[in-house]
Amino acid sequence: MNNKTPQERSGFLFNVDILIDGSTNAQALQTLLALLNASDKVVDLRINSGIELGKGIEAALANLKTNYLEKSRAGLSAATKNLQLQKTSASAASQPDLKAPSNPTTKTAAQPASYLTPDDIRDSINKNRLVRLIVNKPGGNRLSIPCRIINFDESGQRLSVYHVDEKQVYSFSLNEIDELSGQ
Repeated sequence: MNNKTPQERSGFLFNVDILIDGSTNAQALQTLLALLNASDKVVDLRINSGIELGKGIEAALANLKTNYLEKSRAGLSAATKNLQLQKTSASAASQPDLKAPSNPTTKTAAQPASYLTPDDIRDSINKNRLVRLIVNKPGGNRLSIPCRIINFDESGQRLSVYHVDEKQVYSFSLNEIDELSGQ
């Protein structure tokens, strides 16, 4: 025996899978929504799966991010090569004349690397290695900073370092750094 009056209304929830014919996901979704919205008996609806909209946008954004990272790496690689060429040419200019007699018993100390590659920078971060930065600040001020690298942001071209003498954290753009060498 049913105790409800004909004027009382109840809602029932159904979980269904519906296959809609359409040439694209967007057209099939539009057809489904039109069918559901055409009925005054459908009070509310929620589509839990099957919507594949925005895939093209996601792919374009992923491609844009990949291109940006590749350009950043290429720029960083070119900058490190440029630093190496500058150091090599400066070393060649400071070398004694090859025609002058040399003393074969004189030993030269190994020179530290004039730059660190991105892999060296990451390795320095992981091993908490002490490095020396030569930074060219505006106004021609050059700073020599013994530090530990905290963070390396390749995409932003920034390096965050901990100055071991001053016990402070500094952040530099890669174009401010003239030399970065391991100690």
